[in-house]
Amino acid sequence: MQSYAKFAEQPLSGIEPEGWLKKYLEDQRNGLTGHMEVADYPFNAAPWAKRRGVAKRHGDDWWPYEQTGYWIDGMVRCGHLLRDNFLLKKADKSIRNVLDHPDKDGYLGPRHLKDSTTNSHWVHAVFFRALMAHHSAAGDRSIPRALEKHYLGLKRKLTKSREVCNVEQMIWTYLRTGNKRLLRKAIKVFDGHNRNKHNAYFSMKTLLSDDVPFGHGVSYNEMAKIGAILYMATGDRRALRTSVKGYEKLDRYHMLVSGVHSSSEWLCGKRPLDSHETCDVADYTWSLGYLLMATGDPKYADKIERACLNAGPGIVRTHDWKALQYFSSPNQVLATNTSDHNDFQRGGAGMSFRPNPFTECCPGEVNRIMPDYGTRMWMQDRDGNPFAALYGPSRLTTKIGQPAKTVTITEETDYPFGERIDFRIETRGEADFTLVLRIPGWCRKAKLLLNGQRLKMKTAAGTVVKIKRTFANLDRVTLFLPMDIKLTRWQRGGVALERGPLAYSLAIEEDWRIDRKDKKSTRDFPAYELFPASPWNYALAVDRRNLKQQVFVVHNRMTADPWTLDTAPVELWAPARRVKGWKLLRRKRVEAGYRFHGRRGRIRKGNFVMTPDLPKPKELHRMLAKDTEMVRLVPLGCTHLRLTIFPDATKT
Repeated sequence: MQSYAKFAEQPLSGIEPEGWLKKYLEDQRNGLTGHMEVADYPFNAAPWAKRRGVAKRHGDDWWPYEQTGYWIDGMVRCGHLLRDNFLLKKADKSIRNVLDHPDKDGYLGPRHLKDSTTNSHWVHAVFFRALMAHHSAAGDRSIPRALEKHYLGLKRKLTKSREVCNVEQMIWTYLRTGNKRLLRKAIKVFDGHNRNKHNAYFSMKTLLSDDVPFGHGVSYNEMAKIGAILYMATGDRRALRTSVKGYEKLDRYHMLVSGVHSSSEWLCGKRPLDSHETCDVADYTWSLGYLLMATGDPKYADKIERACLNAGPGIVRTHDWKALQYFSSPNQVLATNTSDHNDFQRGGAGMSFRPNPFTECCPGEVNRIMPDYGTRMWMQDRDGNPFAALYGPSRLTTKIGQPAKTVTITEETDYPFGERIDFRIETRGEADFTLVLRIPGWCRKAKLLLNGQRLKMKTAAGTVVKIKRTFANLDRVTLFLPMDIKLTRWQRGGVALERGPLAYSLAIEEDWRIDRKDKKSTRDFPAYELFPASPWNYALAVDRRNLKQQVFVVHNRMTADPWTLDTAPVELWAPARRVKGWKLLRRKRVEAGYRFHGRRGRIRKGNFVMTPDLPKPKELHRMLAKDTEMVRLVPLGCTHLRLTIFPDATKT
């Protein structure tokens, strides 16, 4: 059958992370990804590994399966990337239980959800991604056949809310079995969803309109990608436009400096205090992977990198990978039991770092982010040529050409901190193939070398370059991606500094305190409150026209663990002025909840301390200290407390 996609995933079995990426995944393995049961229910209930349903504690009957399905997907991918038996054996208990116990009609999964009246079959779309990953790595041919029987035997229409997301798995199965009944069913589900929900936030009609995106952030990502997935099997350009325009609007109205759209459960704009869920980092980047494959446009790879390399590390306690946030913001100068400054759950603990900070979807989803990055960093074009889609230290082993020849490409780099990427080719004898490389949209003067000699090729920003040749063993292709500093402007008169794919935040010293009252943590995996231990109230005094003269780049020694304040490989030193009277926001009562559709939030009483908004631009000039200081900025992903969008002292 024909695929209309420009790129496809490489088999997971051929990809190996190296350097900082391997260390990051190892920290996941030793932290929450390998021990998620410490976060209490439902992770300690292992519902997918049981033939009978688990007892429901809260939420709908499908909730425990969604949340643990995310975890198993991340665990499988992390395990295969690391070749780690501990993770794979742990995940295999759930995988084997599901595959070995189908119903007579082929149905897979929890029996009590089969005929449930809730949005229950959404959980299959989540869990089946783990099966897809396992098939990619282990070549288990029983998996496509099992999914084929599941979907063809299913009488449910799958048009109810997020159940339509099963189109992703139906198309994946169709492309591996060739069974056109699956394709017809996927189209029927997609059409039925859009017919029944034609005015819904995520329908084709709404996504193609000029309406400002609104609705639940995770649901937006899960549904907006479906048109691109369907296009890859059908060539339906209108379906593809649905996804393309949906994400264009998401970026235009809700994109944060951290590389992820706002979503404090609901899409909410791009003000300095707007936040995103941990869930959205995983779902946004996973969805953009399909748009990259469908369109071949490298801008989607730029967006995946930006999100994974800024927001991704920025939501976890990178010292040991034992705690995460529910909500994370570009501006958060404390992270405590009362510091959540978002409308939803205002004054709560959702922005603090703990194994289970509020709701269980985020502890599940956090395990997917960097394993998904590793899974899709190497892709292939329609001819099977290797495409370096997302950069980072890694190794790809693949078979290319006719007859097939084994080639290993080792990517040696400190990226995203360093500007140089080396690709070392290993092959017996010679091999004819094309190496496809991405030139990021932010890079204006990229340079290519072959064995130390400059290649005369166009390297325009936002394109892919194709190096077609007969490669010899130990040939080396070098890509230089110069990273310029840029100043970006944000709402409420805010400004931020960026360099290459990374945003930079004020380096605020951290005071970690264990919250011993938290019931969803353990002695080895504690919950934390985090307080600032250094001044944070600064305004940048940087002139956009003189960035090179005013902002200094300092390179430190690259380590295997670069994602901390102490080990940041790159620093920016920039002029700033203290802002007098700009203090933490203290309240005795707050309103928590969304104020739309005539609803009001509930009033909470207590001692609430939160990150304040930027001072009003008209008042800022009266608040600035006279003296200018040089302040240290580090990559956003190296911080837990951060000021990324600063008041602009040059506008006063």
